[in-house]
Amino acid sequence: MKITKIKILKNKVNISFDNANKLSIDKEVFTNFYLYEGKELSKEEYKSILELNDTNKLLQYALKLRSKAIYSEYKLREKLYSKEASKRNVDKVIKILKGYDLIDDKAYASDLVEYYNSLNYGVNKIKTKLGDKGIFKETIDKMKFPISIEKKKANNLLPKLEKKYDKYNASSKKSHIYNAYLLEGYSIDLASEMISKIKSPNQKDELDKLKSDYLKTKTRLERKYKGKELKQKILSSLLIKGYKMNDILKVL
Repeated sequence: MKITKIKILKNKVNISFDNANKLSIDKEVFTNFYLYEGKELSKEEYKSILELNDTNKLLQYALKLRSKAIYSEYKLREKLYSKEASKRNVDKVIKILKGYDLIDDKAYASDLVEYYNSLNYGVNKIKTKLGDKGIFKETIDKMKFPISIEKKKANNLLPKLEKKYDKYNASSKKSHIYNAYLLEGYSIDLASEMISKIKSPNQKDELDKLKSDYLKTKTRLERKYKGKELKQKILSSLLIKGYKMNDILKVL
């Protein structure tokens, strides 16, 4: 293939060949090759130009993404493959970005852990979040999650959870808080430890909640049940809510 014409534009260089083919490449790619009108290109040279041009376009796309957000290697590879790029070109771009520290999963994961710790997430939830961000399991497994920090976060979370579930009776409140700790990523052992720290409720407050729940339950069930069956249904409902039998019988 012989080059018949070279036209240099602002960001592109258009090249025409004697076989009527035309090629548009980035200026950065053009400067990497000694190209001039009348030059004969072998198939290998032509292929090299195309490959470098594809890699350069992919790199520019990756740099644009990276300028707007931080990506893990996995997530960035996903973005690049969405452009129908070859593995060879994706590997090249990833290598270049790593060379400039624009991809660093270890540092990115550490920053994420610090952020999630500030939100009082437990270790299990943090690991799930890291996986969602595309951090490789090998990287996550090497990270340290000191139990002292886990306990500190759990203690920070307790007053908020107690306030959130304060309307419930003692048993139901503990159950909700326990489940909340598990949902926030804490271990069963630590969730149980935190539940043991909850103070026993004031007896009068507990009875007031029981009376309130009794009236709500009675209003709801008496539309369908009457007499002895109604009392049995109310009793069962209040027991499920965690109230003590003796207290329920007093209210009944």
